Amino acid sequence: MQRQTGNPNFPIWLLGDSNPEHWQDILITPLDPRHPARHSIWTPVLDVMQDRVFRKIKGRIDTSAIFIRNAIEDPAFKPPSNRMDWLPAVELEVSRFRELLFLHRPVLVMCFGAFAFEFARRAVEQEPKRPYVSWGARTMGGEFRRRAAEFNATKTNLFPLLHTSISRGRFVESHDYFCDQPGGNYFDFAGQAIADQLLRHQKALSIWID
Repeated sequence: MQRQTGNPNFPIWLLGDSNPEHWQDILITPLDPRHPARHSIWTPVLDVMQDRVFRKIKGRIDTSAIFIRNAIEDPAFKPPSNRMDWLPAVELEVSRFRELLFLHRPVLVMCFGAFAFEFARRAVEQEPKRPYVSWGARTMGGEFRRRAAEFNATKTNLFPLLHTSISRGRFVESHDYFCDQPGGNYFDFAGQAIADQLLRHQKALSIWID
């Protein structure tokens, strides 16, 4: 599997968890479009974003250039969820991602799941460090809302998104917890919030298909 795909100079990045253990020798790219997980965690959010953008400006986000990478390659190196200190091999990947962020300065990094979000937080040296078990649907939703309200197109913004929890047995609770309301729809909530921030800064962002 390729380490990354897309254009690192594009303002939007996606950060996944790790290579899928049983498919990494078959799939080609991180978040490979053939893998069903992509269409559980990203496609519904993107669909809402594109719908909102089209209704507002009759345009679309150019998804062909989005830079996509997994936090780590080998899932065997993924730290236990309750561990604060990570292995040197993982810390090296954090440093490498930090270098990529510094070099290319994306505006928006969408992080799929608790581990990817904590990984990205450490890459930009946000404190305090936390074991990624502490990032559940409720806490990630709170972080998402805070970061959406503080969105700044002149810096890198990390947005936490849900990983496979949104497609498993407790998916209803995941919707409710992330949105902080009973009957919430995570896909609508996240997609509209992200699209609104991109639209607010549309003139400063070269991300559009007209």
